[in-house]
Amino acid sequence: MTLQDPHTTLGQIDGEAAGSGGRLRPGRLPALRKAELPKPEKLRKMIGPGVILVAVGIGSGEYISHPYITSQVGLTFLWAAALGLGLQYFINTEVARYTLATGETAVTGFIRLWRGWAPLFILMTVIPFAWPGWMTSAATMVTFTAGGQGNVQWISVAGLVLIGLVLTLSPIVYKTVEKLEFFKVIAILVFAVVIILFVIGWEPWAALPGATIEGAGRMPEGLSAAFLVTAMVFAGGGGAVNLTVSNYIRDKGWGMGAHAPRIVSPITGQEEAGSSTGTQFVVTPQSEGYWKTWWKNARREQFWSFFVVGFFTITIFSLLAFKLMPVGTYDGKGDLSFIQMQGSILGAQFGGVLQTFYLLIGTVALMFANLAVVDLVARLVADVLAVNYLREHKFWTEAKIYSTCVWIMVGLGVIILSAGISQPITLLAMAAILNCLVMVVYCALLIQLNRRLHSVVRITRPRIAAMVVAVLFYAGVAIFTVVTQLQTLAAA
Repeated sequence: MTLQDPHTTLGQIDGEAAGSGGRLRPGRLPALRKAELPKPEKLRKMIGPGVILVAVGIGSGEYISHPYITSQVGLTFLWAAALGLGLQYFINTEVARYTLATGETAVTGFIRLWRGWAPLFILMTVIPFAWPGWMTSAATMVTFTAGGQGNVQWISVAGLVLIGLVLTLSPIVYKTVEKLEFFKVIAILVFAVVIILFVIGWEPWAALPGATIEGAGRMPEGLSAAFLVTAMVFAGGGGAVNLTVSNYIRDKGWGMGAHAPRIVSPITGQEEAGSSTGTQFVVTPQSEGYWKTWWKNARREQFWSFFVVGFFTITIFSLLAFKLMPVGTYDGKGDLSFIQMQGSILGAQFGGVLQTFYLLIGTVALMFANLAVVDLVARLVADVLAVNYLREHKFWTEAKIYSTCVWIMVGLGVIILSAGISQPITLLAMAAILNCLVMVVYCALLIQLNRRLHSVVRITRPRIAAMVVAVLFYAGVAIFTVVTQLQTLAAA
């Protein structure tokens, strides 16, 4: 079937089976338009969204949490990293499914189910990520490389302002974020290769299989529930981070996302015409073939750039901790003093150059993680506001809303730091616990949403089972954390 008008509205083509949106109802939003599904791109051109998501995890779970856990209990907790990344792989690809098929974000799809999700998802995104734990960690790392010199609070504020400037002055925001996060991931992979060749040795690799089997399914004793939750939730992405796969797909031009406008700087960029609500495609033999290729490449992109890179970095940094700090030899706290100690051991055993490299890698990883967090929060909030409350407004375009949200996030971070809440690990733990609850909610919603799509594109039964496991897993982790914290308070 050929469309004369590439943006025919939903009512102009009869039959549910014609559109990829299937049984999806408009709710209080405009009905899905219809347009052609673009010809699939090659996998190498699609690489990007998974890298950005895993870059957030490298700034917390990979670099801090899992190595510290390894120093306390050995390599027995890596099963949790594999499980967390595996579940997030399914979450990410189900978020991608909806946007590939409709061209709108998963959050907009949730709001089609119930408009009350609009304000709730704003709160569920802003509150967990308002805490600038990544930036305070990066600022602390700066003082390590400077020999203990510098004020963490002021460095953090300066870093937040720099992030605001980068995100609001970039002509096309996604391209800037992608390039920066690619640089970060490549630098970390180079460091990983160096420590594999010159530091780790064969003993940690030999101990890895047995330790993983021994610890499978068990929560280590002697570590706080909050710390374990931080490691599990931020292995890869976590919380609302995963939902922004939708936003990055649209800016990357995957599938029906190619019909959505990209976010640009209202100062240096040229705003693009288009609607934030979705566009479905007519299901024909040709479009079905295109869809299968898009869907296959989306899964492969997430598997290699998100799951594989994420698990590889967690494993390497954990093996490094296992090598430098055998279990029982470090009795300090699970904060950045652990990173400082590990850097000192690297310097003493392998030279100051490698120590400096390690600390600089950490600084870049944590700061760029905070940049990605500010970007994703601003994207999600801007999308909700533009679609639901300011859809017809001539001045408040999505780009202007996005830039405003960026500076609101910067301002919130500065206020929190000014209030004296600056302990990095405490801030990251707060974010992790809150995000765990958010994931329970949207995993259940993704099942409901993607079951309504056309039979060619809708979620399959095995994937429904995987998403149900995700709901139960994150609900269980949240309950475990709350109960453990209450028991700790009662004992005190």
